[in-house]
Amino acid sequence: MTTFGLADRGAFAGNTLAFLNRCRSHGIGVDEDGDDGFRIAAAASDAAVRLGLSPVVEPLAEPPLHPPKWAFAPRIAIYAGDAIGYPYWGYYAHALLSIGFGFHAVTGEDVAVGCLAGYDLLVMPGGFATWGLDRAEGIDGIDAAISRFIREGGTYIGSCGGAFYMSEGRPGWHGAIDATPKFTQEYLLTGAAVLSISVDGPVIGRGLPELLELPYYHGPIYAQANREAEDLGHFRYHISESGLFIDNPLSQGMFDREMRGTPAIFMASFGKGRVLTFSPHPEMGEFVRKGIALEGYVRRYLPIRGFKVMDQTLRFFMKEDCAGFRLIHNAIACLGLYEGNSPAIGPELELELERADGIGAVIERLDRTMAQQFAAIGQLAAAETVAMQEIIAAEASRLKSEWDDVSSTMKAVVRATPIDARVATGLSTVLDTASRADQNTRLAEILIVTELPIRLVAAALRIVACDRALETTE
Repeated sequence: MTTFGLADRGAFAGNTLAFLNRCRSHGIGVDEDGDDGFRIAAAASDAAVRLGLSPVVEPLAEPPLHPPKWAFAPRIAIYAGDAIGYPYWGYYAHALLSIGFGFHAVTGEDVAVGCLAGYDLLVMPGGFATWGLDRAEGIDGIDAAISRFIREGGTYIGSCGGAFYMSEGRPGWHGAIDATPKFTQEYLLTGAAVLSISVDGPVIGRGLPELLELPYYHGPIYAQANREAEDLGHFRYHISESGLFIDNPLSQGMFDREMRGTPAIFMASFGKGRVLTFSPHPEMGEFVRKGIALEGYVRRYLPIRGFKVMDQTLRFFMKEDCAGFRLIHNAIACLGLYEGNSPAIGPELELELERADGIGAVIERLDRTMAQQFAAIGQLAAAETVAMQEIIAAEASRLKSEWDDVSSTMKAVVRATPIDARVATGLSTVLDTASRADQNTRLAEILIVTELPIRLVAAALRIVACDRALETTE
């Protein structure tokens, strides 16, 4: 098979990752194992050029790609039961859409009756505490169904509470990771912060910088020890405290005593399947970090550096192109899912397109919610200093303008053409949830929750653009 090359532009080039994974969804072979970037079946070269991803290597006839192995796009379920809640699972929805994957949101009831048989990967966000899902949801059979899914060859990615859930030490936990966190039931003894981690391994670290800076919210702390599970990353530095959503900052002293140098990422086999867990939150995009910075860093340094520098600080956080999302993409590779070699993987499915007119109606409902949130931002800003009011007004104006743009564009798209059914279903579900979410009462939190639907729609539009470019080559 003739191929062409694309350069690996690194951790903040999500458009390239989205294109690679849309190629997989269209049955077009992709190879990420080379040292000099990505190899893609030549059928996609014109689409890459139309998207501004110019090939860096002339078409090559060797070595061949094998479509059954290299053209696989995993079927992904995000656990979105009541024990998780929004916006926690919404962050993973944004991360997956940003790297080119659709998904289905599943509930505890869905899992208990066997829905996971139709998926290759279960994503478990943070958000629930550490009690096990049967107890947290009040539904029998969720924990057993998840265990059975993985043991029979499925795969699992979990962050924070999803990492506790695969650890040892408490009832309802699975013990796939042979490690007991230092704090189990009393997990709030840690705190919340932005922390840097190192990533260790040729696949998990592909395209990533030496250190990644990620939000951390009371994730498990493990001792450094010899164990069956493979540790793929470690906590390195404390960047800043956070009091957002849970006013329980992780202090520098606590980090230095308990966390520096300890494992942050684990991978392990569990029966025929595999699990990969993150103590921090790679799925929380940079807009979450922007909210943390607004509440702490910007408030502190605005009187010193003034509007221009602090406004640039906020404007230059990334949107869909985040290092944490590249880490999730690499985690999926570590689990072997891009190669289609998981025992649970079913027959390869063709891309299914559907009319998604319902998304337009969901966006209309969400418009009303967004208007209420923008009004709340203005009301809360009125209690701030004049300098902070100026910063907040600039940020809110940018968000409102972007929402008007992406929402109108998405409504036009779904009126005009079918889109990937998994993208349509996942996006519709998460936006509908966003339209009904409780409103936060703190300024930075409202800004984060207001931006999340914008990011979701923007990421989905990037998928649509990739699909349209690829459809013209088929």
